[in-house]
Amino acid sequence: MHPSEQLALISLPFKTLDLVPEKFEGIPRPLPPEDSLTAWVVLYFSTQVMGAPVKTQQAKQRDLEKFLRFYNQEVGHDQIDGWTPAVTKQFQKSLAQTLSNVTGKAYQETTINRVLATLRHFAAWLYKQRPLAAGDPFTGVRDIKVDAPSWNGLTSRQVLRLKTACEQRMSSCRKKYQNSYLESAVFYVLLQTGLRESELVALNVEQYHHKGLHMVARHKNKRVSTKVPLPSDARDFLERYLKTRKATHPLEPLAPLFLSRYGNRLAAQDVRRICQRILNQASAYLTDEEKFRFTPHMLRHTFLKKVTDKHGVHFAQQMSGNISIREIFRYTKPSQAEIDETVEKLF
Repeated sequence: MHPSEQLALISLPFKTLDLVPEKFEGIPRPLPPEDSLTAWVVLYFSTQVMGAPVKTQQAKQRDLEKFLRFYNQEVGHDQIDGWTPAVTKQFQKSLAQTLSNVTGKAYQETTINRVLATLRHFAAWLYKQRPLAAGDPFTGVRDIKVDAPSWNGLTSRQVLRLKTACEQRMSSCRKKYQNSYLESAVFYVLLQTGLRESELVALNVEQYHHKGLHMVARHKNKRVSTKVPLPSDARDFLERYLKTRKATHPLEPLAPLFLSRYGNRLAAQDVRRICQRILNQASAYLTDEEKFRFTPHMLRHTFLKKVTDKHGVHFAQQMSGNISIREIFRYTKPSQAEIDETVEKLF
């Protein structure tokens, strides 16, 4: 179906669109779909974004809503040919002056660049379907330059303290509402596979066999890893957890590999809570100077950095399951301490 025919199927006015907030100030009467920027945004979202992971859809929806809100308020209409490079540049400036609803602070440069990346992808798709009168609306629009992000992994000492905390909890946390075997299994599988927490919680029992996790769906780019190897430590802790679970929840093939204490599939927020409990145990006797942050995603950084150090960046890229050679450097860059040590030894 041609885009113009698809656009004709879109229901207007704005208040009927799920993508767009119900209330806008100063919105004119809806234009014919082929001339409406909002209609094209809805078509783009339904054909190019739907089907992506839920979090990706939500993030892109928020980005597009920000732009539509800006466009209708500042430009004053919904006519698509009013979108010019000057509008895009002004939108970029307005984002820099916008306060986040979450932090109450101005958007960081990385956040602004991410919003612009969503809009740039939409603009490239749109321009192929319906060229704009003023040309490409991203002509001359550049990302804000930011410092390279610091490495977000764990040191060997921190990993050791977390491993010790897992073992301590397994020996002391025996109450019915506690499941230290689950905690240790989750920690070791994340540490020794580099999976995201969203990929971990989606696993089923049937995917664990032959010393690995099979047909693992990668949530960022819809790829599937045929096999993710599980080292012996991760297998050991996973087997201990599954052994304790058999009595209450049979290990049927399509059952979730990891269950909450309520018998439901473990959620990503459950994984974050597990990591916090392990961190609390590890930090119990540390001074304020020795205490450290710990999130599930830091285990992915730690894993990919170790793989890179031993086998190179291309091997790490393969193990990551998704990312481009450009993006892998964000996970594998040396820490500041390693840079300082290397420079010290140069001469």
